[in-house]
Amino acid sequence: MTPKHFVIIGSGPCGIFAVEAIRARDRESSITLVTGDRGFATSPVMLTYWMGGAVPQEALTFRDPAWATKMRTEVRLNTRVISLNPTSRELTLEGGQVLSYDCVLIATGATPISLPLPGIASQGVATLRTVQDAETILEHRGGPDVREVVILGGGFIGLKLACHLRERKIGMAVLEKEPKLAARIFDLKASRLVQRKLAENGIRVETDTEVTEILNQDGRVTGVRLKGDRVVSCQRVIQAVGVRPNVTFLSGSSIEVRGGVLVNDRMETNRPGVYAAGDVTVMTDSITSELLNNATWSAATHQGRVAGWNMAGGDQKYIHNFSLNSANLSGLRVMAAGHPYYETQPGIHVSAHEQGESYRKIVLREGRLIGFILVGDVTGAGFLLSLMKRGVEFTTDRWDDILSSRTFRHDLPPRLGFAHGFLFEATERKDIDPPT
Repeated sequence: MTPKHFVIIGSGPCGIFAVEAIRARDRESSITLVTGDRGFATSPVMLTYWMGGAVPQEALTFRDPAWATKMRTEVRLNTRVISLNPTSRELTLEGGQVLSYDCVLIATGATPISLPLPGIASQGVATLRTVQDAETILEHRGGPDVREVVILGGGFIGLKLACHLRERKIGMAVLEKEPKLAARIFDLKASRLVQRKLAENGIRVETDTEVTEILNQDGRVTGVRLKGDRVVSCQRVIQAVGVRPNVTFLSGSSIEVRGGVLVNDRMETNRPGVYAAGDVTVMTDSITSELLNNATWSAATHQGRVAGWNMAGGDQKYIHNFSLNSANLSGLRVMAAGHPYYETQPGIHVSAHEQGESYRKIVLREGRLIGFILVGDVTGAGFLLSLMKRGVEFTTDRWDDILSSRTFRHDLPPRLGFAHGFLFEATERKDIDPPT
């Protein structure tokens, strides 16, 4: 096999797992990893744990410094790609250098959305995506101590951050514009249970609440003004209202972009030799057939491995592309998968059980599971995922028994449902471990 030059744009989980998958198939070709970051293999999902003091800073990096040597990969830090030409198979880097490739992976991730609010440029307004963002949130720089923080957005990232910062005895307020928290994932019942639990732990949570202005004094944040003119005081405002795929550098490249880079189940774009994976992409939701930007850690790692495997000549597909989120919020475990808010659609059956802090709900379509919400009691989540991915069909009565019974929850090893079919088909699965 003629050696190739593989280029990976991005050093997050998607890019790292892609390199390892390439090396599992191809020991000879050259690999260059280009990233605008000052370090590589940083885990954004661990940032909130570090900020809350639960883990040391070393835990933010999920590969050691020897990784690049082990993978025989050239890593170029602080280097941005400004354009991609799929016809000449060349990248132009910041500074004008041109880098040629045989196959390239776009793994540039996404950038947090910033709201167009008056005062948004005030010192103390931040997003959370990088270590630098986390340091900005926690640091003082001669200003007042961080006593109160307002988080704009009640999605999983905002809720996790609120819980971890609360562990530092910081006053927390989460303000969500929608009528419920995690609007794309939770129903109203799940939202209210989470809201009540967070309130018990001193976290103020408000839904149906719109922020109209960031207030400041001498350029530093002092609070936020709400619709109706009410004011909430704080020294930090953190925007957690979603992300936008980093696709600006693809302008004029002829690579198809529909909000994110459009890929098929092999992580291929519309141009030969160009792959994309992770937060920068959109692909077909396996349940709704609509386009989905699946911006989660698990999707990024799995898609990166599929992309790398196929770039190196393999033939694998990323299957079961649907939303999957889990968290521990102030001691309340929650998990949601698929489309648990479908009860307003025709042909949908919903079954739910509630007891105290526990709420378990499944959503069925034609006798098959297409989504679930588990709050408090999340046992059996892997089993439900396995049933959903395999498209197992039961009668409604049988599904009700499954939801309410504890006997089924030990039928499978705890993690089997999470691994089943999510990454690769059974073929070649044993061959994808990174080289030693």
